[in-house]
Parts: sequence; structure tokens; C-alpha cells
Amino acid sequence: MPLRAFFILVFASLMLPGAAVGAPGPHPDLPEVEGFPSQPIRLIVYTSPGGLIDVTARRFARLAQEHADHPIAVINRPGGGGIVAFEEALREPADGHRFLAVTRSNISKMMATGREDLIDRIHWHSYIMDNAHVLITNAEDGPRDYAELIATGHNGNDQQLWLGVDIGGVKHISGVKMAERAGIDMRWIPYGSGGEAIAALLGNLGTAYLGNPRDAMASDKLRVVAVAADQRLPDFPDTPTFAELGVDGLEDELIWRGFALRKEVPDNIRDWYDTLIRLVIDDERWQASWDGEAVNLRHHPAERFGEIVQRDREEFRSYLDHLGLLPEDRHDSGRLQSLAQGPGLFGMISAAGLLLAGLAVALPRTRWRARRGELILLAAIAVGSLLAWLMSTLMPPPNPVDPVGASGIPRLWILLLLPLAVWQIARCLREPPVAVEPRLTRPLVASLGLFIAYLLLVPVLGYLLTSALYMPALIWVLGYRRIPVIAAVVIAWLLASEFIFQRLLHVDLPAGWVF
Repeated sequence: MPLRAFFILVFASLMLPGAAVGAPGPHPDLPEVEGFPSQPIRLIVYTSPGGLIDVTARRFARLAQEHADHPIAVINRPGGGGIVAFEEALREPADGHRFLAVTRSNISKMMATGREDLIDRIHWHSYIMDNAHVLITNAEDGPRDYAELIATGHNGNDQQLWLGVDIGGVKHISGVKMAERAGIDMRWIPYGSGGEAIAALLGNLGTAYLGNPRDAMASDKLRVVAVAADQRLPDFPDTPTFAELGVDGLEDELIWRGFALRKEVPDNIRDWYDTLIRLVIDDERWQASWDGEAVNLRHHPAERFGEIVQRDREEFRSYLDHLGLLPEDRHDSGRLQSLAQGPGLFGMISAAGLLLAGLAVALPRTRWRARRGELILLAAIAVGSLLAWLMSTLMPPPNPVDPVGASGIPRLWILLLLPLAVWQIARCLREPPVAVEPRLTRPLVASLGLFIAYLLLVPVLGYLLTSALYMPALIWVLGYRRIPVIAAVVIAWLLASEFIFQRLLHVDLPAGWVF
């Protein structure tokens, strides 16, 4: 054969579909499904890149597309603890070209947000791994083992502060269950991410962090003091299980991970995924990639996976109900909710605006015209306080984990502002001035400048020191000169702040960077 003809044959063979050298095609065990896959497959992850479920999805996709000889792309859709990702998957056609990376956290989040419908609309296809929840401490500045942990409070209080993520999330519920079984008085402090919570623990802002075993590898100062598993973890052989410590019923406090599809996906495509997932989890490269990460690789098919999901739903419902965090427990029987969502609250705000406008028009025609500006400002504070109180009734109520509740601090300020505003209004009406008050431009500008400086200094000097500087300066600028009274007011306020917030409500005041 002439050399030119040989090269032409080789080139033509490379152009033929499936004839390329080094392209073995799909694994022979994968069943053939007519017309599937006909486009790239998207594996949707409910978190931003970098989290453990994202790492799991990317490791899986890399091997899965090799076994399937078909592109598989990982798509991150963070938001709502999985709600955004689930809704996207449910909007797309049920042709199997999209599947979800799921975790136990999704179940707790759907329950806590009233989106159980998403759980029912998903086919929980394959459970592929899990890892135990562990209690981690700052061994350098805090408890070094479980015995020290159970005897430790925080900042002189008996109550322990456990750090984690999400109110009503899977780690929160596990933490409540652990503390309940161990007889520990615990308050859950949620952070935006596990990294933030670990940083807070390293800053000695809490007693313990509840998380994954790999979280303890973030710093040499961190130590796992108890494991919620049926046996010790190979990566932490010296750390006892809760059962060994005399605390039973925590053997299954874990976080699982797996994959899910739309319920409407045909059975033959489900079988295709089942085979593909088995090929990946039996791959030695998959198993080796998890060495040293305290992950338990085990597979449960759809039927068993569905039973686990249902068990978790029932447990989360029970604990969320106990904590007052189920959606139907958050508001008062729909009356106030309808007021907020319908025209009621809008009407009240409109009426308040008309009242203030009416005052602005009517006061110049009365004997209180000299104080019309002060009266309108005080009336706005009083009306705004009443509206804020009404809106606070729509916030989540106090519960055993958050004894203050979302409405606690706003209501405290309202209780201080409203009586003072009403009292000052009464004084203005009782003793109207004879002459028009002088312009207050300079004191107002100085007050605004002091307030801006206060906001900037609080993160640096801390709340107490900054307030000790700001309050007397503000009172002096406003024209009051009795130093003993100023000192008494400032000291009383600082002591009240420390007692009310730090001691009574357990709300940490900003400590500042300097101290």
C-alpha cells in the first residue's frame, strides 16, 4: 500500500465515531439505554465550591465520566440549604441528565423551612458514604478531654457554648441530642460556615465545636474529645466514643452523603445510574482518595436510602417541634402573619405617615408651634416603636436553644425608647415654650460625628470602653454640664449593659481587637 494511501486510511478511521485510538467507550457493565445520555450530565451541588459535598461530587464526577465515557459537569447552586438546587433539578425535564448530590443536612433544612414537599418529590437513589459527628475543643485554651468538657462552662457560667452552623440544621439537632443525652447545659451558637465557627473556637469564644472529623485537622490546637459512632475512628484511635463514655443512643449521629434524581426519571435510567455509581465506589482510586479523612464508605440502594431519609424526617420533626422551630410554630395562628403579608401592616404604616403629616400641618396653628419639630420627632419615635413592636411578634419566638429569641433585643430597645418618647411628649405639651428654640445645627452635626466615630471604634476598642467614651462626650455636646450626673448615668448604663446582655441574656458584647 502506498504511504499516502495508508495515511488517508488512518485519518479516515480517526474521524469515524467511536473509532478513535484510546477511546474504549462506556464500561461494558453499563446497560444500554436508547437515547441516553444524549447531552452532558450535570451533577448539581447545593453548596459553593470547596465544601465536603462539593469535593465528593467532583471526585465522583472525575471517575464517573471515565466509566461512562461521557462528560459529567459539577454545577454549584448554593442557597437555602439545598432548596435552590432541588428546585432547579425539579424544573428541568425528567430525562436523567441532571442529578443531585445530597446530604442529611438537606432533610433538616427542608423540615425547618417548611419545604417537605421537596423531599417527597425526589427519588433518593444512592447512599454512598457517611462520617460521624464529633465534638472538637480548643485543647490549648479549653477542655483537653471529655471529662474536662462536661465540667466546663463559659466565661464563669455553667452553660456551655457549642459552636456550629445553622439554627435547626443537622448539626444543631445532633448537638441538642448529644447535650440532652450527656446532661450538659448547652447553648447553640450558629455561624455562617464551619470555618467561621472553628475560627471562633480557636479564639476561645466557645466551649466546643460540633462538626466532621476532618474539621479537627484544621489546626494543631484542635482536639476531638468524643465521637458519635459505634466504634472508634481509625484516624482518631485515642478518642473514645460516646458509648464508651457512658452516653448511649448516639451511635448513628452522622452526616451521610449520596445522590438523588427526580421521581419521574424512568426506571431504565435509574438502573444506569445504579450501575455507574457501583462502578465508581468499587474503583480503587475512589477508595484511596478518602484515606485519612475519617469517612466511612458504604453503599445503600434506593429502598434502604428512602428508609433512612424517612427516619431522619421523623427525628428532625420531633426535635424541631421540641425547640419551637417548626414553621407552623413560628407565628401566632396566622393573624399576625396575615397582618404582615396583607394590607394590614401597610395600612398601619400609611396611617402613621398621615398622622405625622397631620401633626406637621396642625402644630404651627397651635400654641405648641415653637416645639413642632421636637414633637414631630418624638411622635415619629413613638409610632415607629409601636410598629416595630408589632413586627417583632412575627419573628421566631424564644426557644430552649435561643432563650432571647430574634425579637428579644429589638423589644428591649423599644421598651427603653417608647416610655422616654411619651414622657418627653407630655413635658412638651405641659410646658410649651414662649420663644422659638435656637438653631441646633452645630450640636446636631457634632452628635452625628460622634455617632459615626462610635460605630467605627466599637470593633476596635470594644463596646464597653467605646460607650464609656461616647456617652459623656455626647451628653456634653448636647449642653448638659453636671459632671457627677453624667458619670452616674454612664456607669449605670455600662453596668446595666454588662448585666442584661452578658449575664442575663448571654449575648456577647463586642470585645474589640485591642483588648
